[in-house]
Amino acid sequence: MSTTSAPRIVIVGNVTQDLAPGGAWTPGGPALYGARAAAALGADVTLVSRVPADYDRSAFEGVTLKELPAGGAPRFENSYPTGSGRRQTLHQAGEPIASGDVPAGLEADAVIAAPVLDELAEFPPIEAPVRVVALQGALRWGMPGRAIKRAPYAPSRAQAVQPRDAVAVFSDEDADDPPGLAGGLSRRGPVVVTRGSRGAWLYRNGSRSVLPAFSTNVRDVTGAGDGFVAALALRLVETGDLFESCTFANAMGSLMVERSGLAEMPSREDVDSRVRRGAANA
Repeated sequence: MSTTSAPRIVIVGNVTQDLAPGGAWTPGGPALYGARAAAALGADVTLVSRVPADYDRSAFEGVTLKELPAGGAPRFENSYPTGSGRRQTLHQAGEPIASGDVPAGLEADAVIAAPVLDELAEFPPIEAPVRVVALQGALRWGMPGRAIKRAPYAPSRAQAVQPRDAVAVFSDEDADDPPGLAGGLSRRGPVVVTRGSRGAWLYRNGSRSVLPAFSTNVRDVTGAGDGFVAALALRLVETGDLFESCTFANAMGSLMVERSGLAEMPSREDVDSRVRRGAANA
């Protein structure tokens, strides 16, 4: 599979507002980070999202926004209690994006479903040869004022948004039993489990391959998984080779954690250079 022009990538999912240490609400969310990452890699990106009127529009630089009305964005607060990793509290829930809300006539080489919580009941109705679903939001449960938790109904929820033959991606932190969930879902389509500095697992029909990580100096892990998904989709459009695309995505993720925020996205040249350098344990 190849393309002579910029890959057309459509991403569907709600943008968020995240509480910064200084008390300001800043733009975020898997769909937004994925869209900005794909645009930085040279894709022609369209983002379909519910966006409140007061949202910071500078966050959509380089991205075509298909804006759906929203009373407010999902709001999250991140904290890092000593010895227990990230704790994420939901301050305000978002609104669903139904299939009928997605604008008609969108053309794409790849479609990415990137729910932040549970706004998507099914994969967006957009035709494309490459379909990828970022499962984090489908594997989470939350109520305003409470900490986000892993959803007890994860397998059935994941299956609902993963159409057959679509590539599903989630982190090993998103599930109680990552191998079990990935192995089961891989009967529907390929599944990638990202594992941070330990690389990733690729499951196909229940069989697992190990993808080595790239050496990196971690500064900020925000958006690393979203950049992985964007890079995976783009490279799949270009090559059709899942293993090569996962390697490219691993390189993207390793660069994302060395930077901070939406303004410091890795370029295509950065990622290509890291791929040429080779994975740490290859």
